[in-house]
Amino acid sequence: MFDPLKNDLKDAIRYPFLDWKIILITGSILFLITILNKSDMSKIDLAISVLKSLDFSNFNQNRIIPIITSILVFVEIGYGTRIVFKGLLGENKPPQYNKLKKLVWEGFKKYCIILIYGIVMTVLFNYAQFYFLADNIPLAIIFLIMFIFVYMTLIGAILNRYENDGKFFKAFDYNEIFRLLKDYGAKYVITILICAVIAQTFTVSCFVDIAPNTLSLLEIGISILTFFLAPITAISTKRLVSLNLRRVYDEKDRKLKSDKKDYF
Repeated sequence: MFDPLKNDLKDAIRYPFLDWKIILITGSILFLITILNKSDMSKIDLAISVLKSLDFSNFNQNRIIPIITSILVFVEIGYGTRIVFKGLLGENKPPQYNKLKKLVWEGFKKYCIILIYGIVMTVLFNYAQFYFLADNIPLAIIFLIMFIFVYMTLIGAILNRYENDGKFFKAFDYNEIFRLLKDYGAKYVITILICAVIAQTFTVSCFVDIAPNTLSLLEIGISILTFFLAPITAISTKRLVSLNLRRVYDEKDRKLKSDKKDYF
């Protein structure tokens, strides 16, 4: 029963080491994001800072840094999508950081999708927390269930885009999304959900706060270790998602709706 999971974990851990260049590039991007964005990596805060920076009448360092940071974030999000999609196609080596415009565009679209769903989930979670603190447990449970439902819909939205050439509005085609989740079945939806949570947790943990003036030798050592561990875990967890998706496609005899192999 656990053999497939064990094999997937072995594959996912080994996967980044097939190309050390990818580890170094990913580590450098994550490190730059950390340095440039010293504040909280909140998606909403970052989106607001980007919108504010679009006033080019007074273009200075304070305005260009959010733009550079956003581009790097979009590249990294887009590359994560490319790992999953290429794995779904049966490729077993990390994809290259080429066609950067595609990576940025895909990262921007996926960022917007996560942001939209994320706002709804934040509201629902805040209400659940509010009612829980107010000892209104039934309402707290209702909002928590709604939160989980929206999160599962987000996972379905991302999966649906893989099957439809990454089209943005396919993330909001709820008829297709719920049909897809039903076709996958509870077992695979839960498995993919767990893998997605692990991937997102490790991705968030990559953004560590660095204050150069206060670094001790130990902290410098940890920072160097993080430089290598962050990309390895980020790449491995995306690979884990793709392996689970590939198993679903093999066992359910599913096929992509398009033959575009280089969309992402």
